[in-house]
Amino acid sequence: MRVLIFFLSFSLLSDEFKSWDAKFKFTHYSAGNITLKRSFKFDENEIISKFVLRPLFIYEYSQKSSLALEGNKVKTLFTRVKNNIPGSKEKSFVVSFLDNRIESQELGFSFLNEKNVLDQLGSDLQMRLNIKNGVDNFFLDVITNAEGKIVKREYNVIGEEIIEKKFGNINCIKVKATSNDTGEITYYISPKYDFMIIDSFIKLRNGKINKLSLIDEPKFLEE
Repeated sequence: MRVLIFFLSFSLLSDEFKSWDAKFKFTHYSAGNITLKRSFKFDENEIISKFVLRPLFIYEYSQKSSLALEGNKVKTLFTRVKNNIPGSKEKSFVVSFLDNRIESQELGFSFLNEKNVLDQLGSDLQMRLNIKNGVDNFFLDVITNAEGKIVKREYNVIGEEIIEKKFGNINCIKVKATSNDTGEITYYISPKYDFMIIDSFIKLRNGKINKLSLIDEPKFLEE
């Protein structure tokens, strides 16, 4: 099956994606279910990836990133994370990746970007691109939203699985991301839906699990 998926991926340009809007359910191990909206806009001049989660109208956890694609390498240009949810460990911060430097006043650092560090949404796109091009094992350096720290993650394709949704069964590539500094993440990536991440499970260091799951069929904006 992986051979078939790999073959199908080359029916599209290997470095292009569609634009879409999608609705997810975020299940927090203690707070329950919250709707999360994601959007991904892809064109020749700009890539914008963002999400918004509102447990209540006055509270918001969101991220918006400007990305660029150079061949098969994703680059983050800037990212903005907002979080005013009481008791949350995630930070609010802005990071600039311009002029080959990574700078953030809120996180208190400024240094040369020698390793092509990505934000969380940039790492999602790089993972999608790698899986689309048949790369089954790779490492990425990522600034995490939880602590604003740079961590190295190893990504491995560990198999395939059918995920049941109300709009149909979806064949997925299962990817596991691990790090010595953070919890483990399991991703389910759908070739049918332009290699979107349709489900993910985040196993925290305390053993608890948060889940992000696609609710409705994504709306592709070109269609």
